[in-house]
Amino acid sequence: MSQEKLVKMDFESLLKLIEEENTDACEFCRKQDLRGWSNITPDTSKNIKPIAEFEGAEESIKKNGYTEYHVDGTNYWSKDAPIAIHFYPYHESYINVCMICKAVFLTYTEYAGHGPQNRIRYVDKKLVTDNY
Repeated sequence: MSQEKLVKMDFESLLKLIEEENTDACEFCRKQDLRGWSNITPDTSKNIKPIAEFEGAEESIKKNGYTEYHVDGTNYWSKDAPIAIHFYPYHESYINVCMICKAVFLTYTEYAGHGPQNRIRYVDKKLVTDNY
């Protein structure tokens, strides 16, 4: 994690940031391979930069805790699962950008199971929701 202070970003700002992306496949961030949650590799982490965290995340964490938001039979690992910024794990994620193609990613540390795992997911604008 960067030592720089991260800015707070709201839903509308996230959507604007996504619009800046070059939509071609990127060999540096591999966004095309990260449509669902995946473990962060050293190759991936060196090409993305954390820039923000979600505005109101503390309130979303208090309200929704570890509750996930799913529709149409999706689950945590589904590539088409909603990116619900007020629900776990999105509400505690950092917003990152590929330094090459400007793709947007969310990252967080999963503490369950066999120890901490740093996870990453590419942000597909069609899946982002502001539902509470």
